[in-house]
Amino acid sequence: MSSVVVSSMRNEGAFLLEWVCWYRMLGFDHIVVVTNDCTDHSPELLDALARAGWVEHLTVDIKAGQAGITAAKLAAASQMRTVRRAEHVLVCDVDEFLVIHVGDGRLPALLAAPGRGFLGMAINWRCIGSSGVRKYVDLPVHQQFTVAIGPKRPFNRFIKTLYGHPRWFARMGEHGPIGLKLTKAQKKGGMVWGQGDLVWVTPAGHVMTEWQPGGDYLRQVATRRIDHSVAQMNHYILRSAESFGLKRGTLSPVAGRNRYTQGFWTQADRRDGFDDSALRYGADYAQMRAMAMALPDVARLHGLCCADHVRLIADKADLRVLDDPRYLAFLAQSRLDDPGQIG
Repeated sequence: MSSVVVSSMRNEGAFLLEWVCWYRMLGFDHIVVVTNDCTDHSPELLDALARAGWVEHLTVDIKAGQAGITAAKLAAASQMRTVRRAEHVLVCDVDEFLVIHVGDGRLPALLAAPGRGFLGMAINWRCIGSSGVRKYVDLPVHQQFTVAIGPKRPFNRFIKTLYGHPRWFARMGEHGPIGLKLTKAQKKGGMVWGQGDLVWVTPAGHVMTEWQPGGDYLRQVATRRIDHSVAQMNHYILRSAESFGLKRGTLSPVAGRNRYTQGFWTQADRRDGFDDSALRYGADYAQMRAMAMALPDVARLHGLCCADHVRLIADKADLRVLDDPRYLAFLAQSRLDDPGQIG
């Protein structure tokens, strides 16, 4: 029995290593990343991490124009042995960092926090905007961005769910599982929804009647339910203006529409206050990052991924990437002499 974090990614190589280090640091036993059609070096970086036993990397073929890209990738992940046999599963994106405020800040402390057993735990987003950062730099996202929108803003109604017994559910969603199906034997044995451990809770232990086995897919909760006292999912929803600019005019792999508009930016970049809660992990994160960079081929491939990100930024702005000193520095980090090897 183990804990697994699952993520769907595409062309996120510049941010991948930090995210993997974060969830290893929190104590997740397995990290599963599903990719499709990447044009950066993230598949190679994931494969290097997989050889070191740090992740499991699954690639999924997506047809041109296919709808429900994230759903298809999560469906593939849900069939993996590691996921099906997990005691606890969390699905989250590369810009989402779980922050735990109780105990030592690790996963076991969160699992114990409600003071009771549960099948699912709904954890609210804490959305953090650009913090005025315009340019992409290769520094930890959780350290660069600390200016957040207000706790009760609508974006923070969204949740990510830590849940058990993944094989009991019809499918895996990006915000949580969908459709609990108890067997006749389980029901005959006295398992009844809403009793014992068959409940949905907040990290603080409040039972959530909003989640029902045959109910609607729970993506968000009422404003009164927003609670960051025990844990929160820091959602670095914008990152730098340059990085967000790569999303403008593109279709969301979840919604299948262009939602990365100026209106989206304005809502997500409200500067209502500071949230530096992720900094509690500073020393432990630094140690994990150093371990990752010492793994065979990881530092080189991370440098290539960062170079890829700068190249995409330059292409979007119709600029010559070789004029960008960041690009040349990342090439040097990856020990490549021929810029033509990138891309």
